[in-house]
Amino acid sequence: MTYDHNRGIQMALLGEMLLSEKILTSKDLDTALENHVLHGVKLGTCLVEMGFVTDDVLARCLGKQTGKAFLSKDLLLEFGGQNVSVISPTVIKKDRLIPVGIHEGAFRIATDLDVSPQKQADLEKFLGRKIELVTVSGYAVDFFLEQMFAVQRPGRFLPKHSRLKTLVETPAVVIQTKQKTAQVVIDELEWKSLGDEIQNEESDRESDEIFSETLNYDNVSLSLLDAVKHLSHAKSRDDVADTIMGYVSKSSGTVALFIVKDGVVRGWKAFSNRKNLPKFEAYSAPLETLPDLEQCVITKKPFFGNTMTEMTKMLLRTPNDPGARSAFFPIFIQKRVIAVLLCDGSNKLNSDEISKLCRKASYALEILILRSKILSV
Repeated sequence: MTYDHNRGIQMALLGEMLLSEKILTSKDLDTALENHVLHGVKLGTCLVEMGFVTDDVLARCLGKQTGKAFLSKDLLLEFGGQNVSVISPTVIKKDRLIPVGIHEGAFRIATDLDVSPQKQADLEKFLGRKIELVTVSGYAVDFFLEQMFAVQRPGRFLPKHSRLKTLVETPAVVIQTKQKTAQVVIDELEWKSLGDEIQNEESDRESDEIFSETLNYDNVSLSLLDAVKHLSHAKSRDDVADTIMGYVSKSSGTVALFIVKDGVVRGWKAFSNRKNLPKFEAYSAPLETLPDLEQCVITKKPFFGNTMTEMTKMLLRTPNDPGARSAFFPIFIQKRVIAVLLCDGSNKLNSDEISKLCRKASYALEILILRSKILSV
């Protein structure tokens, strides 16, 4: 997993633009950033789905930022629908490249991704004509794919946050991101400096090696020290989840992570016998329907079920676990339980070590949110 230098700068410029034009408040941004990190949904998509900005405003800002022509979701749906047969549905869905017409002899392709000169040249060769790239938001592309190909858009579950039409907050001051901040040391382990918002190539290589050399669950079991080191280099919520899975899978047949927010429990990642269960990410249920997990959230402490409710049994069957005992461990952000780790309660389970791992995961997620905040302003 590599750090996208250009996308990091783009997010910084987008956040700065929205704040400086008083379209967004600092409170709005903080709320969206937390969802951006926890749910793995793009920041712009979070802002639109949560009602903080409209897609029209986001498209205009992105167009101003990139210096390219731009389209709103409605225009993307209109023009893209008329030209959708030019490129195969597989390419449209996989590469997020949507044909939207011809302009001055060039074929216009709308996308929310950075297209390299080589990829653009390859596409021009394939289509036999010059291409002009058009800027659209990630939300607009997701909306198009949902309408045209029934691909459920990420972020559709994000709650709408009410806002006053007239902003009464003091406009957020744009923070200069070039200043250095102190390094973060937790339990004598140095975590990434929050001032390193634009990482250098050596740092990238170090993190890439860490997350590529040991995350093969069929062959490797992480030690607690290795897992903590991995968490200190995490660049995304998936890095955090992969590290937890890599460590806990050695002692538990079932490992499942849930995001808990606004009274709803959503599947994050699940493993059964060290095999990933991708369909688990679609899991969703009200927190109140899962009393064992709810108990962990309410008490903010690990919860061990000697017997299981029917709902918990159903929950365990989702990650293919036949066991009769469960263990829940909370993960925090600012003293709020935002995620829960579920394990089957086997005799091999070391609850003290897993509790410590969850504390480290909490630190990692908080730092990801702080780093995203630095990037966004």
